[in-house]
Amino acid sequence: MLGVSSVDKTFEIYETLGAAPAGMSLTELARLLKQPAPTVHRLLALLKRRGYVRQDEETQRYSLTLKMLDLCFRQLGRSELRLHAYPVLREYVLRVGQRAFIAVPSLGEVTYLWSTGPDEIAMRTVYGREMPAHCLVYFDHESPGTRRLSCLRLSQPADVSHSGPLVARRGPPGSSDSLQRLICTCAPVFDYTGREVARVGIFRHGPDEVPIVTEHNREAWNLARHISMRLGHLPASSLTGAA
Repeated sequence: MLGVSSVDKTFEIYETLGAAPAGMSLTELARLLKQPAPTVHRLLALLKRRGYVRQDEETQRYSLTLKMLDLCFRQLGRSELRLHAYPVLREYVLRVGQRAFIAVPSLGEVTYLWSTGPDEIAMRTVYGREMPAHCLVYFDHESPGTRRLSCLRLSQPADVSHSGPLVARRGPPGSSDSLQRLICTCAPVFDYTGREVARVGIFRHGPDEVPIVTEHNREAWNLARHISMRLGHLPASSLTGAA
């Protein structure tokens, strides 16, 4: 395990290489940092092993990789996701009155939004739990009969026109209480690279899943498409002409 001084020296190496576009040799680094060459070499080997530094096979000079930049873009992407998703979902919730959500599977995070007034919404974020509304699982981990759920998980535009067979159901088919079925649908959100980074959707309680295969399917897909476009994604196809 690296001590505090070693961590400090490692960052010094990283920052020094960051200011040298052409890279640096071990001797140059050791001289500039005023550190013993074996110490610098050991820390460079650590950075190489973790993918932050590379060494040219011909010149033996060390330079930085783009790994740190990739980590920064991932963090920026999560921030941008919240930044761009919120106004789209807020407008929808206030206009339609439905409850919406956005889930980030990699973080185990689901944020729910619902209207509380003419121009106000409430928001709640849940971490670390696979909640039914974000449709990440089909309820196999839960004991049967405890709750009635219907989930529609969209993956491509054609799914909107053929939603019926895609609905996953759980719980007994009949119930005397018409408000005990939780119905939800979700669609993928893509970033500028075309990678799925989240799921956005709509959920409500009702006696059956008719709304999610007649209305919510299209609405969820359009919400996801709008957020994706705000993230720089250019969809290959749209729902134009979809039934």
